[in-house]
Amino acid sequence: MSEMNDLSLQTLKMLANSSPSAKIFYDDLFCNSYDDFVRSVYSNLEDCINIIEEDAKVRANDGEDRLSTEIITFFKGRGYLASRDEMIKGGHTDLVLKKNNFKWLGEAKIHKGYDYLVKGFQQLCTRYSSGTESCSQGALIIYIRTQDAKSVIDKWKEKIECESLPEFSSEDCEIRKKLSFYTTHKHVSSGLPYKVKHIAVVLHFDPKDK
Repeated sequence: MSEMNDLSLQTLKMLANSSPSAKIFYDDLFCNSYDDFVRSVYSNLEDCINIIEEDAKVRANDGEDRLSTEIITFFKGRGYLASRDEMIKGGHTDLVLKKNNFKWLGEAKIHKGYDYLVKGFQQLCTRYSSGTESCSQGALIIYIRTQDAKSVIDKWKEKIECESLPEFSSEDCEIRKKLSFYTTHKHVSSGLPYKVKHIAVVLHFDPKDK
């Protein structure tokens, strides 16, 4: 019976990799911890970003609100309680995802300079998030319309490493390598570690065939 159960789980996992509806069921079935929840969030977020990046031309004039609404709509379709501009703690948060008692927050910025990104990071970490065990991770999503997104992310990483955050560390990301990274620091409110994923969304469009 154990072998049959293992086989059924393997089949379900394979289906989840190819079918959005099976993925929703799989995520719900195995969302037993906050880490499970966040792992599912980032897997689905990668799917969403890939769709957004497929047509940068169509999104050339979209503002932050319009782009973030696409993400929220996508997550609603994946079975999440998802909202944009929801009042959380001390302000209107760009992206709020909930499942069970777990919460994940995202702040999204069109890249206009590194001080602007610092502002977004501080909003996420000091204005919106509680940093408690059920809300201990979030993301800074960076919409990049300039060329060389990797260079932008590399410079941003250097910038955030110089912000003198308490108990700070950074690490590479297995998903979206070279265009994302993690930082962790002591959250000012909870005193617990707060982990942020910094993610580039590549929206540069400047064809040279004309």
